[in-house]
Amino acid sequence: MTAVKRSEDQGFLLYQTTCALIAAIAGLNVGWHISVPNMPQQIITNCGIESSGGLPPCLPMTDYVWGLTVGLYAIGGLVGSLGTMFTNMWFGRRANIMICTVFTIIGGILSALAVNTGMYTVGRVFVGIGSGLAGSSVPIYVSEISTKRTRGALGSFFELFLNLGILFTQVAGLYLSKIPDWRFLWVIPSVLALVQLVLLFFFTVECPRRLCANKKYDQAKAALQKLRGDADIEQEFNKMLEARKRDEHRRQMTLWEVISGKDKHVLINTIYVMVLLAYNQIGGVGPMSVYSVSFFTSIFNGDTSMATNLSIIDAAVNIVATLIAVFFMNKVGRKGFMLISTGGMTIACIGIVIGSSVATDKTGPLVIFSAILFLFTYSLGCGVVPWLMIAELLPLHALAAGSALGNSSNWLVNFVENTLWPIINSSLQNYSFIIFIIINFIGFLFCIFCLEETTHKDLDRDHSKPHDKPVDLELEDNSNSAIDKTDNVEHVENMDSPAESTSSDAR
Repeated sequence: MTAVKRSEDQGFLLYQTTCALIAAIAGLNVGWHISVPNMPQQIITNCGIESSGGLPPCLPMTDYVWGLTVGLYAIGGLVGSLGTMFTNMWFGRRANIMICTVFTIIGGILSALAVNTGMYTVGRVFVGIGSGLAGSSVPIYVSEISTKRTRGALGSFFELFLNLGILFTQVAGLYLSKIPDWRFLWVIPSVLALVQLVLLFFFTVECPRRLCANKKYDQAKAALQKLRGDADIEQEFNKMLEARKRDEHRRQMTLWEVISGKDKHVLINTIYVMVLLAYNQIGGVGPMSVYSVSFFTSIFNGDTSMATNLSIIDAAVNIVATLIAVFFMNKVGRKGFMLISTGGMTIACIGIVIGSSVATDKTGPLVIFSAILFLFTYSLGCGVVPWLMIAELLPLHALAAGSALGNSSNWLVNFVENTLWPIINSSLQNYSFIIFIIINFIGFLFCIFCLEETTHKDLDRDHSKPHDKPVDLELEDNSNSAIDKTDNVEHVENMDSPAESTSSDAR
């Protein structure tokens, strides 16, 4: 007899992987817009050329105003993240990613065609909203369409594409940081977003988990079968139905219900999600990405060429590290990579402080090595793991509120850090990274004593049993669970009003 291929045991299936790649293009745009202000700053803000009609050659602004435009991108991200609390109830994950592409297209066009600082700033806010929507939708979408065997790897695609966006921006900046070509740095991501919108609409499916929760069982089963190829989906599909039946009396939790501790387990795990997503930014990656050229230029005594080359090398190192995380996520585990990441970043920050404060020819290699080590270890853990663990730590009925709070903490930290960094760097100068030594070491201790390992855990497991151990894929029970699909499996996110009862599954 031919062995039955269980869908849960499958690896990198073609259609499933394709959907994950298409969704992850949003990460490319997020990384692009994070890094795009880096190289062309002086050209845009102080070109010294008078306008001769048409689009002005540059947009004169002070360093403070420029820093504010950088920070407002993060405020847009904060708005987008909080907005997913509602958009994920009105629409699905896939539709949310489409909405994020629309904001990215509009924001990119506004910035590219800006005739004054105000227009450019509004464009930055719009792309920020799009990025906030992406961060609150793409990782969940990828997690929910993936098998347990591939969830860690495919879930890393968002960060991989984000790092690719940073690298591509640095390379493009070498050639386009001049008048009037700098405007194309904002056109390119708009074109990418348009391509992604088309691909999402014509070539991807909605998450079966979301469709099942909305009582669209036939569509959910068809989508799951398409994602799993010719594998037997009965056991996986029945588990989805069982989870919906278990949650039939639970409605979607609000932000206040989560914050006020209505469910202590949900509150604790939401705090963990907020801390993890804060560590995606708070450890110093903002200054290393957004202000790396100016920071390294000051360390290398005005050598802009050295600073630019090091920034590009750092961006390339991000890609290598993220690829390592993709291939070894299930072996090392979420907690293992977070320990490597926060520990490595602590050591790297110590090296940056020592090398930059002594500032001799002999310490230059130490600064270079430490900067590379910082971004390498960041991309192994803090860059990838927080996005993966949102859906793994939070039950479906708390996912919308918990993920909105988590992503909000990410963008809030991004705004505060990138806005205050010029002031911090001006005050502490070569000792600026002492702050990040302390922050990253605290993160290391948090991962040791507080962080739960979620590798291989089912997204639809019973979250009322928080201490269940991860199940190894090869040791899973092969028996099929049974449930009659005609049972009254209520929508997990039923709201009080009839209109809301037909809303889509929230993140």
